[in-house]
Amino acid sequence: MISIVLPTKNEPKIYELIISIKKELEKIDEPYEILVIDKSDDDTPKKAEAAGAKVLKQKSNGLGNAIKEGIIAAKGEVILVMDADFSHDPKHIPEFIKKIKEFDIVVGSRKIPGGKVIGWNLKRKLISNTANFLAKYLAGVKVSDATSGFRAYRKEVFTKVDLNKLASKGFEFQIEILYEALRKGFRVGVVPIIFQDRGFGKSKLSKKEILNFLKLCLKLFWKKVKTH
Repeated sequence: MISIVLPTKNEPKIYELIISIKKELEKIDEPYEILVIDKSDDDTPKKAEAAGAKVLKQKSNGLGNAIKEGIIAAKGEVILVMDADFSHDPKHIPEFIKKIKEFDIVVGSRKIPGGKVIGWNLKRKLISNTANFLAKYLAGVKVSDATSGFRAYRKEVFTKVDLNKLASKGFEFQIEILYEALRKGFRVGVVPIIFQDRGFGKSKLSKKEILNFLKLCLKLFWKKVKTH
């Protein structure tokens, strides 16, 4: 089974997104489920259910916590996590499912041939490039576009990576989970994706999230130093 995990918070296009995801999944001869981990105060949950998704109310704040809750609830052998605002195009789903047969984790990269970003200004590109630089050279997560949230995981990864022991609650979770998976010997592959920013240049990251990301990179750097 394939599980799609969608963290949501007031997503006006959630119905259309789920219908698009289902169309792509129906091209693959495998059963699937779509899980919406919701923190909305509008009609997002109703729209998601109407489109055929299972909606779970998010228990704890933060993107990282939403992803954790979705992964724990997922029944599939393959778990695919993506944004719920059409930033991540469902047309890439079959590429992830094909690639995950060779790897334990597949990351959608905007930085390899075939990948790109639409709608980012220079400041947003600088934030992303700096974050990826720190993830690679400070935290030691040597994966193309390690901050990308469009990913597929084999369920077996979480038999060795204990989600409850990961401290990250927000955006920085994307780095911590890769760090732990690589440390435990899991294979990480990449596929090119085209990322369309809903905000057209406006970063959704708060200053607090950026600070937490920096703290995590430093923490992982010292952890790496101590183990060598």
